[in-house]
Amino acid sequence: MNSESTSSLDDFKDDQVTAERATAAIRIVTAALDAIGGTGSLTRAPSATARVFPLAFGWFAAVVRSAQLVALAHENGLRHECAASARLVLQHTVALQWLIEGGDPAVDAVEANGHRRAFDLVKELADTGWPLPAGFTMQPSARPPKGGALEHQFENFKAMCALYDGGDQLYVPYRVQSGNAHPSYIGAMAYLVPETGELSTTAITDSYAYLIDTTRCVIQAGHALVPLLVDTFLAEAVTRAEATLGIEFGLWRRLP
Repeated sequence: MNSESTSSLDDFKDDQVTAERATAAIRIVTAALDAIGGTGSLTRAPSATARVFPLAFGWFAAVVRSAQLVALAHENGLRHECAASARLVLQHTVALQWLIEGGDPAVDAVEANGHRRAFDLVKELADTGWPLPAGFTMQPSARPPKGGALEHQFENFKAMCALYDGGDQLYVPYRVQSGNAHPSYIGAMAYLVPETGELSTTAITDSYAYLIDTTRCVIQAGHALVPLLVDTFLAEAVTRAEATLGIEFGLWRRLP
């Protein structure tokens, strides 16, 4: 994955020491998110539009909370089972940068997608005789038509990744994680001991890749959100997280 950085994750050892640094880095940003409401750090910068800001913050919070799950799972010996959460973190991190770069037109695309999904859900509920869930307020009277490059990018993660230098290096991990996020042959074989063919009650893996990649995404998501905030509280936390992990990251470079 190409971004402005002082070194590469490929130089990191996939071991317990690196995993401990990654977990500590996630905790730093998680603690910042826990505290951010009480510090006045959610004041929107003048450069951030009123429509982009709540979506951006929501996706950032989803990245951090999902990363918290990944760290907790690793601490309890559940590495393979983090695939779905790691996949969510990666997709949300790329989408967060895409949203901020796209501004209000990107919000339009996200909202149109949301209204289409809501319309389809309401229809399916009506067709099957299910009541609307309590608090479900998005009930469009018509299904918005699809259209435009931004909507295509939002609905097709491969197309979104292609906007960035080394986009295939973003999309391939997502595809790999997808095999473990859905019922699949690969997902089942993770519980088979390769050398003996015996079944195992825990997945067979020696890798901390999901945790390390997730930590990178948390840091990059922080870098994406920081310019939208007046306060420097989050920026300082992200800097400390980078120092703890031992590598500095920038945002993914968008192709011209």
